[in-house]
Amino acid sequence: MNSMNPRIIKTNVKQFKPLTNDHMAFGRKREIFQALKDWKQCPETKSAWASQKRKSLAAAIKEVRDLYGAKEYYAELGKNDDSFQMFYRT
Repeated sequence: MNSMNPRIIKTNVKQFKPLTNDHMAFGRKREIFQALKDWKQCPETKSAWASQKRKSLAAAIKEVRDLYGAKEYYAELGKNDDSFQMFYRT
């Protein structure tokens, strides 16, 4: 992402919560990014694409959570994007 379209991260996984804070230095986030990469590549983790067109981001995430029965999720999107990929575990 660039400065014209900043990245928004929404998650309920406790170890990834620091990624939602922009005040943390990148070097301190490096371990978290590695854990996130491993979490995404785990066979238990699934992904789905969702659209937030004409609705709030919270409503779009709730819709995907309810549809797939997700207990843990991680979603990352640009501020001006209409669709996003959500990684989840049931």
